[in-house]
Amino acid sequence: MTIDPPARHSVPQIHSSRTIFDMHPIAKAFDRYWHQLKGVRKIPRFLDFNINDVPGNALPYMSLLQVENNPRRYRYRLAGTSVVAAYGQDLSGVYLDEIDTGGRYDRYVHNFNEVTDDRVVNRTTDKYLMENGRLYSFDGHLYPFEGVGGDVSRIIILAIDDWTALR
Repeated sequence: MTIDPPARHSVPQIHSSRTIFDMHPIAKAFDRYWHQLKGVRKIPRFLDFNINDVPGNALPYMSLLQVENNPRRYRYRLAGTSVVAAYGQDLSGVYLDEIDTGGRYDRYVHNFNEVTDDRVVNRTTDKYLMENGRLYSFDGHLYPFEGVGGDVSRIIILAIDDWTALR
């Protein structure tokens, strides 16, 4: 049996003094859940993911992306209530290239591609003015999940936009 090395954490685009050691408590709880799921594997299998086991306070900030290939596209399968409130619409079923990314589409595709291709966790902090006039400021956490064929088939995004309500 081969044991994969632990997933490395990619943080090339952090614009914050916060580190993994002072992540939001909700992100810390989800991070523990993801690491528990993966066990000795590099990343967990999506088949092992159970929405009922996710720390409940993470759900409003969570989005589930499906990775499509040929061509590579990212489709929102599920968006939490905080994400829906930020965008003013439910993103479920919508592709990344169909939403307002505040001019950061290429950056987000780069991050999602890195998570998909390198099987790594990505953490970033961002802020941008959306078309709906809302300033969206968040800590983003991207977690890869392996599909049936062994490739990354899903990415869970935590977009924590509320540091004042430590739920």
